[in-house]
Amino acid sequence: MTQTYIPACLRDLPKKRQKPRKQAIKEAQVEVLNKAIASIKDDMRAYKTEEHRRGYYQAISTLSQIRDEL
Repeated sequence: MTQTYIPACLRDLPKKRQKPRKQAIKEAQVEVLNKAIASIKDDMRAYKTEEHRRGYYQAISTLSQIRDEL
């Protein structure tokens, strides 16, 4: 079996550190919640009635609380 040539300057480089799995999952969850909040805010702009807006505000605050607990 032949090995590919690796220059001397690249042979002993330390491996790039990866994020721990739990931290990466947590960051992905926060990103998804931020996208959901942004989407709800975009939808809220289309509705003019105050009743609809109250529901959207409640959904946004609930998602924000979930995001802050992570």
